[in-house]
Amino acid sequence: MKTLSFSTLKTVATGSIVAALLAVTTGCVTAPNGYDNLYEHTHKDNKGHKKHKDKKNDKDSYVSVVEQRAASKVRSMGYRVKDVKYKNGDRKIKIKAERGRDDYKIELGYPSYNVIKLKKD
Repeated sequence: MKTLSFSTLKTVATGSIVAALLAVTTGCVTAPNGYDNLYEHTHKDNKGHKKHKDKKNDKDSYVSVVEQRAASKVRSMGYRVKDVKYKNGDRKIKIKAERGRDDYKIELGYPSYNVIKLKKD
């Protein structure tokens, strides 16, 4: 029987380790089930993804920004703001405010935020 030399044994061991590492690396890199992104399926099931996908939240946040800017404008005019109403798509922002002891109804134009009406209530 022929004995294997140390260099042949070393070559066979190195080759099998390299083959095993290539197989593991290929398996980790290849996306299962045709996914382009390995984590795509977990991202779509995430509650945060569904929450930000909702368009109503975006519209509500936009309306609140418009209302905050309008309130800031009226406060800079010296009024104390009680209520601000704006519907998405309208050209007017309606504000109830007070100055001293008097109540006022103020209408601002959108998007310019210029005063359209100022009525003592």
